[in-house]
Amino acid sequence: MKKNNIFSNILNLTYSLSALYFLFIQQNLMNFGLSLFCILCSLAIIFLRKKSIIKFDNLSLCCNLFILFSTLLGTCFSFYSIFNGYDDFLHIWSGALGVAVAYNILLITNKDDIILSKIFIVIYLFMFSMGIASLWEISEFFIDTFLGMHTQVGGLKDTMTDMIDCLIGSALMIIYYIKSILPSRFL
Repeated sequence: MKKNNIFSNILNLTYSLSALYFLFIQQNLMNFGLSLFCILCSLAIIFLRKKSIIKFDNLSLCCNLFILFSTLLGTCFSFYSIFNGYDDFLHIWSGALGVAVAYNILLITNKDDIILSKIFIVIYLFMFSMGIASLWEISEFFIDTFLGMHTQVGGLKDTMTDMIDCLIGSALMIIYYIKSILPSRFL
């Protein structure tokens, strides 16, 4: 827990310094706002962890790292355009993260330790993660359509590639859970 607090403080310092950089040096209000958004997300994760809504410290760490890599590094510091395959990497990671979040919700809602079938758990984890991915792609479509941004540079091909990446990340994480976590917890 203490390591997570130190990491969160370092992240928030990084976000704050980035916000100041974008505001005063680059004079880029969009990136300034995204840096503030990162701070809010980090604080929300701390709050959820303190309220025991996030059951695993590793989940909060992965969520924080994902926000850092996707929003600050990817968008604000242009890693998406600098590094080939960066978007694919993050969509694979988001699939794995979606499964981890779904499993965390399963732990919270199954307080009576009801025995659940492996097939139900697999379907639930998969559908949750892919549902999040579809909502993300729908939001990118609306952002592009109504705000005139270019989040889906490749159009349908970009959307389908992102969904396939999420599918890969989801499948890998589900396999990991089936082999290491599920047998001892629910079955």
